[in-house]
Amino acid sequence: MKTYRLLALAFLTALMIILQIFNNVIGFPTGFGMTVDLVGVPILLAFLIFGYAEALEVSFLLALILSLIASTGYIGATMKFAATLPMFLIPAIYLMAMKKKFDFGRICALLLFGIIVTVLIFGVGALGGLFADKDKGIIVGVVPVIAIAVVSYFLLLLWNRYGKGIDMSSLRLMRNAIPVLLLAITARGVAMIIANFYFAGPLFFKISPDQFVGMIEGVDFLTFGKGIPFYVLIFFWNAVQGLLEFAVAWIIAFKFGFFEKYGSP
Repeated sequence: MKTYRLLALAFLTALMIILQIFNNVIGFPTGFGMTVDLVGVPILLAFLIFGYAEALEVSFLLALILSLIASTGYIGATMKFAATLPMFLIPAIYLMAMKKKFDFGRICALLLFGIIVTVLIFGVGALGGLFADKDKGIIVGVVPVIAIAVVSYFLLLLWNRYGKGIDMSSLRLMRNAIPVLLLAITARGVAMIIANFYFAGPLFFKISPDQFVGMIEGVDFLTFGKGIPFYVLIFFWNAVQGLLEFAVAWIIAFKFGFFEKYGSP
């Protein structure tokens, strides 16, 4: 890897630290432990400018940094890591599938396949949770996190082997970026509902899943008041976070010209 890439990744890592330090100032707390912020933007910048492997490296650094300096500790680090991965994991799958040329039919098939796989993977976790006792519920909550991590690892192997020549600039086109972004947000939202309900929420607040649901639904949701279903709130805020991160990174990479200056030729 060229020196400027190493320096750029180091800069992005430093930027993550700064964004995390000022998280309470520029972030928006949701009421259930999650803060909508810009900490994940450097990861998506690394992906859009350099590629999947570099984004994964920065993600691991983010998890390490958060576990050391964030008030949410290893729980928040784990959740941020798992929530951010789909935002470049799904686009990376798309780029590999579309390596030769743009094909609308193939994109539709890919998105349909991705939705089915997402529903099956996380649906199994949710179904298991219905029958899990309170002592085993936390295991169900870790299922989405592990699933995302495993898929990310195997994609890394494929990317390192077949990723040469992938045109990252294809995501510059809105017709390509929007469907992939919607799928990534869907995967993220479903995963975070399960992980928050069974794992992060109860473990962080030291309460039961049912108490966690009551706490979330007791928080005022913008102008809609209280009582909004917890899964709607979790999905909504993760969708907002994912859209914000991707949009900011996309604008910097493609509209501000960072991809042309620092990206692969």
